[in-house]
Amino acid sequence: MSDASPSPTPRLIAATIDCNDLQAMTRFWSELLGVASQIHEPFGFLAHPEDRRVTLWLQRVPEPRVGKNRVHLDLVAADLEGLLDATLRRIEELGGSVGDEHGWEGFVWRTCTDPEGNVFDVMQAADPAPES
Repeated sequence: MSDASPSPTPRLIAATIDCNDLQAMTRFWSELLGVASQIHEPFGFLAHPEDRRVTLWLQRVPEPRVGKNRVHLDLVAADLEGLLDATLRRIEELGGSVGDEHGWEGFVWRTCTDPEGNVFDVMQAADPAPES
């Protein structure tokens, strides 16, 4: 029997994206992230792979997205030559869009949108530039 009492600190288990077309958005994110998915109206659930601590859920809502996202996802492409470009091409093939390139402290990323305009970033896995 453990002496540890339950913690009032919650655990982050998923990020949920509101969407209008649940089928299309579940398919986009499932294929982009390479995970299985299930739809149980009004939700789409992506599988929770063992190598990832947070998964993605989708929820059908009646209203369209308006304005800028206040929260966005940050994804990382494998640290191999050309894989960031391949990931960006895949985003476009699946119906998303690739936007501007940004950089900070040796990190470089591209701001993208999913088919409904939700913003997310994709960066190449790399160590930050050494401080001088």
